[in-house]
Amino acid sequence: MKNAIHKIAALFLALLVLGSTMSVSIDKHYCSDHLVDVAIFGKATPCAMELALTEKYGSEHNKTSDCCQDEHIVLEGQDELKINVENIDVDAIVFISIFKNSYTHLFEESEQHLVPFDGYPPPLIIQDFYTLYEHYLI
Repeated sequence: MKNAIHKIAALFLALLVLGSTMSVSIDKHYCSDHLVDVAIFGKATPCAMELALTEKYGSEHNKTSDCCQDEHIVLEGQDELKINVENIDVDAIVFISIFKNSYTHLFEESEQHLVPFDGYPPPLIIQDFYTLYEHYLI
């Protein structure tokens, strides 16, 4: 069980690093303020009107045309994954050490079930609470 949890945690961390370093590009094509096509990791296909105008007037017509617009969004991933250890302050080191110790002890199974109040006797019953408050089990 403990080994499986470690494998899942390692897989999660690997996916987290992969996702944070990956760049994504989104390409959108608008035709007269209406979204026609959205493409992720590629080029959005133009509308039929723009293709017809390109065939009729050539590629120079698209530069002067105001009806169709292309929008290109690039989400950059981070490039540097190395953390400079010299800039970490004492509070961060204390937090990391406490978190590591509490996390490693979280998944340990105890073989012995401890009862902390086992050595103490129960309190003495002075009055019968069922008859005192008139609560009877039916």
